[in-house]
Amino acid sequence: MIRRMIRPVVGTVVPALLMALAAGASPARAADDAPFVTPQQDVDVTYVIASPDPTIPSVHQRMRWSDHARRQRIDPEGSATYMITDYGTRSLNVIDLAHGARTVIPAPGPALTQPGQRAAGNWSRGATMLVAGQPCTVWQTHDTDGQASEVCYSDDGVMMQAMQGARIVVRAESVARTAQPDSVFAIPAGLKEVAAAHP
Repeated sequence: MIRRMIRPVVGTVVPALLMALAAGASPARAADDAPFVTPQQDVDVTYVIASPDPTIPSVHQRMRWSDHARRQRIDPEGSATYMITDYGTRSLNVIDLAHGARTVIPAPGPALTQPGQRAAGNWSRGATMLVAGQPCTVWQTHDTDGQASEVCYSDDGVMMQAMQGARIVVRAESVARTAQPDSVFAIPAGLKEVAAAHP
């Protein structure tokens, strides 16, 4: 399901929405009554993220996923800060290159939906469409706030578009299913560790 992290949490970074990895392990179910919500192979996606404030322009974010390492990297446009989530260790590293620092926090959401598993929860299949020139299927569901949402997933688990109401909140602009080297997800050496800020 789509998570509360549609709202910005670190600048404009919304990793849980980009991956929609909120669904945990699900019981056996029919082959087509829920989408794959974890990419089934390595992928490199550039998304356009809409601001909740219509006066603020949309931003771009690049998301890379390593299937074998179960790691995700998100780079916001024009920022020296990026995030690497390791779903094996359930940790999220916020890397701040401008200050030579990193902050480590628990990965948001429940456990990652494993390869070959479809999402838990209630989903309703809709139409197919093209996003970034690639086909995806629209699925209706609800986010953690109970808001109705529509998410378009490719057959291999790449989120292509997410809508709330009539508003597109995330849309893929480009998708490349290319092997992602481990170096993309490596934590740079020599960073000082900074504790997470608490409100």
